[in-house]
Amino acid sequence: MARDDIRLVERIRQGDRRAFEEFLDAYGNGVHRLVRRYVDNATDAEDVTQEVFVDLFRCLGSFRGASALSTFVYRVAVNRCLKLARRADPAGVPLDDPDLVDDGEGGEDPARSAARTELSDQVHDAIEALSPGHRDVVVLHEMHGLTYRQCASALNLPVGTVKSRLSNAFVRLRASLRDYVMEDRPAGCSAALKEVSR
Repeated sequence: MARDDIRLVERIRQGDRRAFEEFLDAYGNGVHRLVRRYVDNATDAEDVTQEVFVDLFRCLGSFRGASALSTFVYRVAVNRCLKLARRADPAGVPLDDPDLVDDGEGGEDPARSAARTELSDQVHDAIEALSPGHRDVVVLHEMHGLTYRQCASALNLPVGTVKSRLSNAFVRLRASLRDYVMEDRPAGCSAALKEVSR
C-alpha cells in the first residue's frame, strides 16, 4: 500500500494531472465529510476543503511513505480544521447536514427517516457536549474509520491517549444516548454513530 501511495505522490510531483485527479477521487469526499464535522456552512466547508487540498499539494513533497497516505491526508485536514476551530470556536460537530441525514425522499420509510433524524439530533447534542479532544477521536475513529494508530498520527498523540480518550468519550456518549442504544453497550453506541454518519 505504501509503495502505491509513494508512486501516486511521485506522479503528482511530476505534474501528472491524472494522478492528482485520482488523489481527489480517493480522498475528496472523505476530507469534505471531515470538514463538515467542523464547519456548519456548506459554502464555507467547500472553501475549507479546497484549502485542505492546497495544503496537501504544497506539502506532498514531505510524504515519504512512513505512514499510509490516508493518514497523511487526514493529519493535514485535521490540522486545518483545528486551526479554524480555535479561531471560530464553533458550537460543535454538525451532523444534521443534508449529506448525512436522509430527508425521506429517496424511498426511505417515513417512520425510519423520522427516527434517523431524531437519532442524528441526539448524537449531534451528545458529541457537542464532548470536549474537543474527545470529539476529535470519536469523529476520526468511529465516523471516518481511522485506526488508533492513524488517529494518533493525525492528532499528534500517543496511541494510548487516543484509546483512553475514546474510552472516556464512550462513557459520556453512552450516558447521553442511553435511550437510543441497546443495553448501554459500546457496540450500540458505535452503531448509532455510524448510522448517522453514513
